[in-house]
Amino acid sequence: MLLGKEHKIQVVEGQSWSCNIETKKVYYKKEDIYNLAEDHILGLLLHEVAHAHYTSEATLPKNNPELTKSALNVLEDISVERIISKDYPNAGEILESTRTELLDILCKNLPKMKSVPLHEKCLLYACIKFEGRGFENGKRDYEKIGNMVADLMKQNSTLIFERQMTKDLLPLSKEIVDILIKYAGDLSEEDKRKMMREAEQHGHANAQEQQTEAKAKTINTLKSGRGWKGFGAISPNVKFIDEIADQASMIGKKLRTILKRNNTMEFAGRYRSGKLMPKRFVRIRVLKDRRPFARRIVKSNQSYAFAIASDVSGSMWSGGDDCPGNYALSSMYMVSEALRMAGVPRSMIIFGDQACVVSAMGKSLIEFSTLANESSIKKALPGSTQINNAIDACRIELEKVRAERKIAIILTDGQSDLLDMQQAHQRAVNSGIECLGITIGGSEGNYMDRTFSKEKNRNLEDSGNNALIGQTFIEILKESIKLSSK
Repeated sequence: MLLGKEHKIQVVEGQSWSCNIETKKVYYKKEDIYNLAEDHILGLLLHEVAHAHYTSEATLPKNNPELTKSALNVLEDISVERIISKDYPNAGEILESTRTELLDILCKNLPKMKSVPLHEKCLLYACIKFEGRGFENGKRDYEKIGNMVADLMKQNSTLIFERQMTKDLLPLSKEIVDILIKYAGDLSEEDKRKMMREAEQHGHANAQEQQTEAKAKTINTLKSGRGWKGFGAISPNVKFIDEIADQASMIGKKLRTILKRNNTMEFAGRYRSGKLMPKRFVRIRVLKDRRPFARRIVKSNQSYAFAIASDVSGSMWSGGDDCPGNYALSSMYMVSEALRMAGVPRSMIIFGDQACVVSAMGKSLIEFSTLANESSIKKALPGSTQINNAIDACRIELEKVRAERKIAIILTDGQSDLLDMQQAHQRAVNSGIECLGITIGGSEGNYMDRTFSKEKNRNLEDSGNNALIGQTFIEILKESIKLSSK
């Protein structure tokens, strides 16, 4: 990010969207990057960059430091966004869009947040009301108290927007705390520990700091605008490999170029293959044309459809970050994006003992969270491997679509019953489907070779090579989608 470089702020991966004002580090949650809209990602990053650049230390009072810190954080959130918006107008537009959606979502989610302390709910609702959102007449306790706090904040809006240092907001924070104590009572010891722990994330976070409940639920709901349903999560076993996924754009452009060139007509056979047309005799006499035969014209393009199945059984996750499972799922995401760019329909399947279709046949965007969803992996029963079920699932998906070339690709590190595999393979072949295999960490002479044939099963011995499996997909796609020979 340009702002990060300008202010010497590092943007690094962490477990939450947070920052550390001492080390000038901004943390982002990698899982969210692949599910949020680009504007929302920029909005969340800009908010944390603003904290890292504009937030300064402030000495807390001895009385109610937890509540004072939380109130100060709410005021500082509003303040830094206004300051950075003045300095960088483009940043203001992005922050405004993200803030509006986040506050609307937060307003709907607050009643469902049972474990969030009442005092924190009051502060969050006050922030919502300060920005002109929320309900006209609040009925819940936190809404009534939040309205009082919001009225006080509006009276001091000039101070919030134009403060010079973070400590300038402390007197207002103390007034807010007085309202909270008067109408919501004192904090319990457990709530004190919880609020202080969460409040410390504002300005003193580290890479291992977990997301607060309110922020996590709000951001997760924000994902729903891009097809995320708000339930389930990426399996903790799965790590997204950027080096593989980054190849999607390059491969997609190549495939799209090939398909555009294929979308044409060409002459078939030798020049005598067509009809002899009477008007061509004129050409023989006048132009001395010695080739009076018309040439037969045929379509040179073909339609394609892919079904890709990845093994998610237990053995795929041995080996840490370099495990075959990470490479297989990251490769599925890469090839799904490449085929989407090329306009080719595809279906994505994961399998263990059972096959689970995580994305039906189509051309729409497939999120990585869809492929690596923990609940989907559990449905696939990862306790064992049944490759025949994966082949059958690919066949069923491909039979739903009309295409001249139907291709199934199976990624696995193991093998299952040979007879079952061969029978499922034969059923697919009888349906006009070309079956290809990729054996990760495989060796010559395995069941995959015997089922698919050595020519149609690729054995990748080095699963630690990021580029190897991506290159294998490139080769498969280039061979499957290629120009007609003339």
